[in-house]
Amino acid sequence: MEVLFISHKYPPATGGMEKFSFELINGMERHARVHKLVYEGIEPRWRWFFELRKRTHKILADHPGISVIHLNDGLMISFALWLKKDTKVPVVATLHGLDVVFPLSYYQSRLVPKFNRLNGIACVSRATRAAAAERGINDNKLIVITNGVDHKMAEPLTAGQTKEDLLQKYGIDPKARILSGLGRAVKRKGYSWFVENVLPSLPKDVVFVMCGPISDYGTRWWHQLLPASWVNSLALMMGHPTDEPALKSLAKQYPGRFVRTGHMAFTDIIQILKLSEAFVMPNIKVEGDMEGFGLVALEAILSGTVVFAAGHEGITDAIHDQLNGFLLPSGDVQQWVAQLNQHLKNPKTEEEKIALQQYTLQHFSWEKMVSDYFNWFQIITKKG
Repeated sequence: MEVLFISHKYPPATGGMEKFSFELINGMERHARVHKLVYEGIEPRWRWFFELRKRTHKILADHPGISVIHLNDGLMISFALWLKKDTKVPVVATLHGLDVVFPLSYYQSRLVPKFNRLNGIACVSRATRAAAAERGINDNKLIVITNGVDHKMAEPLTAGQTKEDLLQKYGIDPKARILSGLGRAVKRKGYSWFVENVLPSLPKDVVFVMCGPISDYGTRWWHQLLPASWVNSLALMMGHPTDEPALKSLAKQYPGRFVRTGHMAFTDIIQILKLSEAFVMPNIKVEGDMEGFGLVALEAILSGTVVFAAGHEGITDAIHDQLNGFLLPSGDVQQWVAQLNQHLKNPKTEEEKIALQQYTLQHFSWEKMVSDYFNWFQIITKKG
């Protein structure tokens, strides 16, 4: 089998979708002959999209044995709908969540229905599949293939900086008990909701550490010039940190109790996760946005911490309640406060943490994900 992957999300950029593309494309090389047309940041993004059709035709002409083409997300589908006219090669794609529910009327009314032209669509979770079907995508074309996780995160870290040095670097009280979070500062992640509503009701020695970069979002010139609805749509499309203004305000309101690290080395992130009493993923409902999966929660589990996450949208395909983490009702302040206080009072034992970790190792891996895609590609090519 020969597969052509077309993706505008790829390293050196970082993020869940870039990681997905990288692992799928490179992992597929163990099963098939792989060709890729990916955006690697070498040229302006607009030029890459402008040259896409010509470059795709050249690859197909140079490699007539290509038997399936994979597009990495809904935005990529929108820019490559011409593929079904230009070639008889089966075209498939993956939907991740936001690319299904993106709240632009033209996108929803004119583009999403055209996704039915594809030969098949993989969804990263049952919630993503349900959202796609709800918008008129043929259910017979939809399949759920969950993402994987890097098993190396379960390995012990090599000797590095001391705990005291690490905490001092990020202004964290060495005597504090740490709750950690990781991810972009977007509203659906629920971090401002958590700091405002849950953190004040936890013990005073508990510090919430939010790992990740801090942005200047909210002060950009185009925010002042464009209508608010346009700003919101652009922010969702580009993954801009829409929760940034609220988080900055809360950091000033709760100095020492709410710590934002800024950009971190990967090894520092893992160390913070390992030192945490728990990792929280308190997602809330945001109209026009969606959590397609919950990769960071799996990474936190493998790092050795206990995960508490909202039983919301695609997270429920990553966290299986009581088996590799604990699901709480999204937006339910009383439940979050009660469950976290109970955990802080009676922490999970090392044996219980290992059991959560082992379940994750058994049920999630990039190798399994790639194998599932390969099997699906075989079915697609047989159907033609």
